[in-house]
Amino acid sequence: MVSALLGFMAISGLLGQQNLQRLAVKVIPLDDLFANLSGRVELELENRRRWLPAFLISVEIGSGATLFPLLPSRHCQRQPLSLTLSERGYQPLPEIWVRSCFPINFFVRSRCIFIEQQLLVFPKPLAAELPSGGTASQQSRRREMPQPGIDGELRSVDSYRPSDPLKSIHWKLSARQNEYIVKRQTRLGAPSLLLNLEDFTGPLEQRLGQCAFLINRLISQQQAVGLQMTDLLIPPAGGRNQRLKLLTELALYGRR
Repeated sequence: MVSALLGFMAISGLLGQQNLQRLAVKVIPLDDLFANLSGRVELELENRRRWLPAFLISVEIGSGATLFPLLPSRHCQRQPLSLTLSERGYQPLPEIWVRSCFPINFFVRSRCIFIEQQLLVFPKPLAAELPSGGTASQQSRRREMPQPGIDGELRSVDSYRPSDPLKSIHWKLSARQNEYIVKRQTRLGAPSLLLNLEDFTGPLEQRLGQCAFLINRLISQQQAVGLQMTDLLIPPAGGRNQRLKLLTELALYGRR
């Protein structure tokens, strides 16, 4: 009986160790990551074994964990995970632990995987108002923005997108083209603003956080926002690309 139990433990140990072999992990950000705030990433687990599937694989990064019940050979699966990083800039991934209780739940075997991957972390947004008397308040030039609608000067016609309002559809032209066509007018947008890091008060990290907060808020309101720092000037513009460009400069300020 003792010999049988020892043999069973040896076989289960061998199967458990084999279950953790040739597994590759990749981390894919789903949202923008901000320092000290929980963000969503996606874990991609790949089973590179030729024949054997992987069972009951738990992947842990920091305080987050996710479970892959069954991963066939030569396949990969993705699972969402919450991740919190404490510093801004390009940050290395924390230790990644791969664990499994397979084949029996008597022992939990684990393995640490190191990935040479860095994630860009933006400064933590801190609530702030536009500084009075600074550069931000001096930029009041309004710009023309092409928007779907029924007022303003006609600029062009374009294919319908889910974000376009129904009232912007050109019904006669849509019937002729056999698809929804919208009218795009040109109208005055919100004033453009230039944020200057020196106009904010407090420690550096606080000023960076206040700038990040205003960039997120103003661009979500479809305003054109620019940024001026010690040796850098980014002209005002709108859209997601501009937002990411400004936040990236804040994240890497003093870290290059």
